[in-house]
Amino acid sequence: MKTHLHPEISEDPYYMKERLGGALGIGENIRVVQDIFGKVFNAGTEFQRDGSQFDHLFIDGERFTIGGLDAVALHTPGHTPACMTYVIGDAAFVGDTLFMPDYGTARADFPGGDARMLYRSARRVLSLPDATRLFLCHDYKAPGRGEFQ
Repeated sequence: MKTHLHPEISEDPYYMKERLGGALGIGENIRVVQDIFGKVFNAGTEFQRDGSQFDHLFIDGERFTIGGLDAVALHTPGHTPACMTYVIGDAAFVGDTLFMPDYGTARADFPGGDARMLYRSARRVLSLPDATRLFLCHDYKAPGRGEFQ
């Protein structure tokens, strides 16, 4: 499962599958991101913009299992239109929707990003039960904090 995809990081889904095996899933709005970035980078018609590089495209609220673990996919856009949060038990994998509490939220300035949607998505994540552990993609050390957490 991927929480999101953007072009400044070399994230070829085929390469990841080849190296790690298994199936690769991402939010269904990856098609929107692919279309936006395809146009921005003048990718041409050889660049597929239909999400076909992935084995599964998750929809908001979709329930699934990983092994014996129950999970749910939540659409949490704003950083990109395709951002997802995956809640598995008492853990939520939020991607770039939130950073460490002393650092704030993700950027919303990528093509297709939207600060209002990011705010709503952050509120959605923060409305999960208090016992939910949040796993973030980044830990930028904020001024005054001496260690990464």
